[in-house]
Amino acid sequence: MMTEEKARAFAEAWYGAWNRHDVAGVMELYAEGIEHSSPFIARYAVDAAGVGARAVVGKKAVGEYFARAIARNPTLRFDPMFVTVGLESVILVYRRMSGELAAEVFVFDASGRVVRSISHYGVASV
Repeated sequence: MMTEEKARAFAEAWYGAWNRHDVAGVMELYAEGIEHSSPFIARYAVDAAGVGARAVVGKKAVGEYFARAIARNPTLRFDPMFVTVGLESVILVYRRMSGELAAEVFVFDASGRVVRSISHYGVASV
């Protein structure tokens, strides 16, 4: 079960690794079978048919995807705003280097590793 203490520790480790551009440090937080989805995947991960992928699956593939993201954005930085806690998940809300609002959902396995992450960017008015 996720606790506020575990969520805060995860957030500190995740933001710290990303802001250091430490892909290996980020990937230590993920399970082998991680599935990561993001609007940017469809933009940058195009398959042979020219169709944007919906997710990147597997620790190696996700790590490579994150490394490419850092290479494309050498000043990449995430500024933490909020941590929300679910039963087996955490949502981090932050501002990206552009000032754009972002939120990411992380679902954890029993060992405390991320098995699913879902990125969200921008704000739509309601």
